[in-house]
Amino acid sequence: MIRRVVIFLLGIALASSAAAESAVKGLYLDQNVQAGYNPIGVQLGTKFFYRIPLIEKEGILWESTKIDVGVKNSLSPAYDMFGAFVDIEPIAVFDLALSAQAIGYFDALGYGFRDMADYDAAFDDAALEAVPDRSAFGVLLTAAPTLKAAVGPFAVMDTLYLNYFNVDGGEGYFLEAFGNCVLKKQDVELFNDAYALYTFDFGLMAGLNDSILYVPGSGYISHCLQAVGVYSKALSDTLSLYAALTAGAYIEDRYYEGKARVAGQVGVTLTL
Repeated sequence: MIRRVVIFLLGIALASSAAAESAVKGLYLDQNVQAGYNPIGVQLGTKFFYRIPLIEKEGILWESTKIDVGVKNSLSPAYDMFGAFVDIEPIAVFDLALSAQAIGYFDALGYGFRDMADYDAAFDDAALEAVPDRSAFGVLLTAAPTLKAAVGPFAVMDTLYLNYFNVDGGEGYFLEAFGNCVLKKQDVELFNDAYALYTFDFGLMAGLNDSILYVPGSGYISHCLQAVGVYSKALSDTLSLYAALTAGAYIEDRYYEGKARVAGQVGVTLTL
């Protein structure tokens, strides 16, 4: 069953972190498709935004500084998230992304909103077969600070996602399909995503990714270590392609510990 899309940073964002690219003012459209195994999932992502260079002076710390303001949408067979975001990069080694999204969970394909009894409720495939799914609505607020650095061909970056959910009236518990964990209907989850990468001359970056999902209210942890490869290429002055692949294993997880995890993503960015 489709329960979660494994999310990792866009290949184009990773490439930008390694070579502080100058921010270019204008409208952008980003479209990508993501898929993952363990758990199985698929998602279509869209971002439409306006970019404003922030500090227009020479220097590796300033050339990429910018503010992106726009809307984004994430559509899967289990949910649709739509809302506004702002991404502020005041210096090349740090940026802060903020977003507010409405969430619609729907059961048209059998992957809808599921009520849980408490934090300890089982949510493996067998247990979920006995839990009825339905439609529900809510909001998701996210703050995601990122630290990043590059020395020669080496790049490192770490993003901490702070997600606040308020869904279905805020009372009770539910299966959070995006993170594949049980939350209160008014709750917080933390997701830390770290990368260490080497940049090759032909648009490829390769290295390691360490990701940890943590639910403060229950102490639930899902920890995965994997290899990652990212490729990006400018197809024209206004169109670029990016793709990424991760493969590894869960170090800690309620149902997937010791099992393989694979995810892929491909997308394009268009300057309008």
